[in-house]
Amino acid sequence: MIKNLFFDLDDTIIKDDKSDAEEYKEALKKYGYNEEDYLDVYVAIDQYERDFTEEDNIYDKKKMIDFINNYMNKNYSYNLMDDLIKAAEKWTKRIILTEDIVSKLSEKYNLYIYTNYFKNSQIKRIETIGYSKYFKKIFSADVYGSKPFKSAFQKILDELGTIPEECMLIGDTKAKDIAAASNIGMKSILYDYNGKRDNKEVKVENYVVIKDMKELLKIL
Repeated sequence: MIKNLFFDLDDTIIKDDKSDAEEYKEALKKYGYNEEDYLDVYVAIDQYERDFTEEDNIYDKKKMIDFINNYMNKNYSYNLMDDLIKAAEKWTKRIILTEDIVSKLSEKYNLYIYTNYFKNSQIKRIETIGYSKYFKKIFSADVYGSKPFKSAFQKILDELGTIPEECMLIGDTKAKDIAAASNIGMKSILYDYNGKRDNKEVKVENYVVIKDMKELLKIL
């Protein structure tokens, strides 16, 4: 019996795309860097976790800025990272998971967020859209480790005192979200918002596909 629902945040609860990256401009300008490099910074951050392993999957600000510098051949200061993270707190303009759906689900299940980003930034975004009252906790990659690694997800389940059979994950990325659930033996729902998220090359089990978040109320 499902008791707990884990939601990804970006592109599942709140839309995140390249247009949001313009928020990085002020951070770059503050430190005297070329603000027109904002899109390259966005791409670098998106690529940051590509070399993660089961043994090393914790988000780290110092490692991230080092990766960005190497990826872009730059010499950005460590302090820039804090401003980039703070800029991402403003990415709240386009809500995907509407409040009526969240509210109804919260009446039946314990709701949590598991995000591959930094905790404080994601908490701020959820507070800004007024959803804090629905989610019991945000689990983040800088504290617990990142999806899809089994060891990271196991830390979360152990803390909650629950088992995979009592949980379900909803996310938009098959290689991270759905694979994370599959790796630990949990059912999941793939939000395939553009018809391209269900990558056939990624082999996972125990998931269903939805095109619209309203379908959650029929499934759950």
